[in-house]
Amino acid sequence: MYKNLMQVNWRYHQDRLGTPWQALEPYHNLRVGAEILHDCYKKRADDWWASVGCYHAPSNRERAERYRRRVMSRWQRLVRAG
Repeated sequence: MYKNLMQVNWRYHQDRLGTPWQALEPYHNLRVGAEILHDCYKKRADDWWASVGCYHAPSNRERAERYRRRVMSRWQRLVRAG
């Protein structure tokens, strides 16, 4: 079974994803997701955490910030758990 590994939104990124089959191909999906994240990184003054929020909601800073906080919280729990 194929997973949309990076959860790239088809509605907003169909041009990058290509065909539905390409979108579901794991390596292609990861490359597209990485490109989007890297584009956000360049836009957000080389800040990976700001890039995480941008990846989720590039045009809505409030939603991006909420998402960034959720991801950071989960990341911190993983780090603490070792």
